[in-house]
Amino acid sequence: MFLKEIETLPAEGMTRVAFKRLRDTGEAIPEILHLFRFKRRNTDHLVQFTEEVMRGPSPLPPGIRELIGAFISRKNECSFCSDAHAAAAAQFLEKDLVDEVLSDLDNSRLDAAHKELFRYIGKLSKNAARVTASDIDRLKSAGWSEEAIYDALTVASVFQFYNTWNGGAGVQTMRSADYVYSGKVLDTLGYCMDFKVTRLIRIACQKLFALFLTVLFTRRNRNAERNRQWVKQSPPQRTSA
Repeated sequence: MFLKEIETLPAEGMTRVAFKRLRDTGEAIPEILHLFRFKRRNTDHLVQFTEEVMRGPSPLPPGIRELIGAFISRKNECSFCSDAHAAAAAQFLEKDLVDEVLSDLDNSRLDAAHKELFRYIGKLSKNAARVTASDIDRLKSAGWSEEAIYDALTVASVFQFYNTWNGGAGVQTMRSADYVYSGKVLDTLGYCMDFKVTRLIRIACQKLFALFLTVLFTRRNRNAERNRQWVKQSPPQRTSA
């Protein structure tokens, strides 16, 4: 990273704990985190905005939003963002499909509607001023609502910012294994860059509750199936005349 004073600032609070854990387990610390932990009054809002854009309610599922981020980052030659969010997209979509879209959109297995959406994203990366009403009309003809177009545009715009932020600060790429790990973190924690205890506890509770519901419904289904099998195997009861 080019901004050495910011990179080497001592980490504080839960960020220090998280960094130590990454070092102890041999995982890389993504250098973008140093940008997030500097001037927190600015970046706390940025984290919340990114979380809502990437994980909030939308006609576009999280996997497609992650793939849009990886796609426009590849167009902008931001290897860090492209690789990191390709790994995140692969947590939701097939990895082979993600690789296909990033290497050759037109010959990928995406359907026609999604290809049209990603062509629009590609045009944004070149020069948003060249987007015309006919581009939007094509998206609508392909079945996309204005909300979906708005959300795709917002994701692309957020990543245009991050591509500039990372490139200008000299954020370095990581090993393939580190991107896989960061993709899993984004899937589990979302865009929780601040490592606050309350947020981590809430996420853990949500995971445990989801696991509890899964176990509960699995047991109920097994019991119901067992009862059905018992009814089928039991001889009919005779009633006295």
